[in-house]
Amino acid sequence: MPTTIFAIYQDGVLRPTQPLLLTEGETVALTLVRNASLPPAQNEDEHVARIRAARTLDEWIAAADTAPVEDSDYDLPEALEANRLFSGDRRPLFGLEREGTAS
Repeated sequence: MPTTIFAIYQDGVLRPTQPLLLTEGETVALTLVRNASLPPAQNEDEHVARIRAARTLDEWIAAADTAPVEDSDYDLPEALEANRLFSGDRRPLFGLEREGTAS
């Protein structure tokens, strides 16, 4: 019976992302599909391993898309803008039509 598993290619070895119901030394046939939808990472180490194992930008994006969403009120564009103004550059980093800003 076919079973779909997800694995990360790392250091020349395919590493399954979950335990397999196989006996030690059992031979299996593999069909590889790149950039398949990945299930959510089970823990932070698995998530980091997926990102580090990415060999293309598409693979990196697919791995990053499985990351849990962090609740944060950190606003990256706002921080970039503040840093730019702090450095003495008075030109706005973003145009005047940036959402949430008034001119």
